[in-house]
Amino acid sequence: MKLSVKKALSLAMACALALTSVGAADAAKVKKAQSIPTANITIQADANKAVTGSAVVSGVAIASHSALKCNYDASLVTSIADAKAEKASDNSVKVTVTATKGAVAVTNAAVAVLSDNATVASVYVTIKGVPVKPVVKKTKSLSIKKSVVIAAGKSKTVKYTAKKTAAADKIQTVKVKSSNNKVVKAVKKTGKKIKLTVPKKATKGASAKVTLTSGSKKAAIKVFVQNKAKTVKASKKTVTVKKGKTAKVTLKVTAQNKKKATTDTITTKVAKKKAAKVTKSVAKKGKVVVSLKAKKKGTTKVTVKVGAKKVNVSLKVK
Repeated sequence: MKLSVKKALSLAMACALALTSVGAADAAKVKKAQSIPTANITIQADANKAVTGSAVVSGVAIASHSALKCNYDASLVTSIADAKAEKASDNSVKVTVTATKGAVAVTNAAVAVLSDNATVASVYVTIKGVPVKPVVKKTKSLSIKKSVVIAAGKSKTVKYTAKKTAAADKIQTVKVKSSNNKVVKAVKKTGKKIKLTVPKKATKGASAKVTLTSGSKKAAIKVFVQNKAKTVKASKKTVTVKKGKTAKVTLKVTAQNKKKATTDTITTKVAKKKAAKVTKSVAKKGKVVVSLKAKKKGTTKVTVKVGAKKVNVSLKVK
């Protein structure tokens, strides 16, 4: 189809006018957006309550009988609980924003003020998150049992007790250290426990101290490598003592490692409890010594048990 020069020129001018109209409309929209007055609100959130903040936006064109409302993104629900706008003067509005309890921090969150469903003002809200309270650590006391016997190549888990001060949130870090890793290795475990491991090559009867430290508090446990008694024999079958004095019953002990004292538990039983009272039991290299306080005249049987070995001695009180 052929067009005359006149018609072609007319079409070209029409297109140009159309494009000019579209461009002018877009420019008007941009100009309008740029002309919307704004303000900023900064709110410090609180962990225990909702907090409000407000700002007055001036230069606002408000329809005479239009109700004002605020609009913001639904994703801000964890930060903004509510936003309201009210007329402050003929050309200004007051915008009040409420931050949620324990609000999530946001920066420059846009809240639009609408009048007749048209945006007449914008407020940019910054909510500072709840300040992180520093954790206070202070240990009031630290304790553990005094001693433990562990066989070579074996492990035991021992509990300790640690308490914080009244003003603190938790105890200070507990550190564990062995005085001799060739005798015992110590590792802290969860639940206020430490695992004590004695190497296979550890010397029977040897000992080492494991120290726990928490701040300025310390506690220690002495670890003995098991050294069982092989034989136990009384040095004297009968021991004589005066009433009110202390008698010593000595047992000759041959342990697995003769160079060290036995680690077996020592238990002593007096047949006539009114005759004498056990005051001390000590294991030494090659022997066990039991001290008894004589209380009443007469003769009684004293049974001393060292591990699985048992010996009877006669005690005469004069």
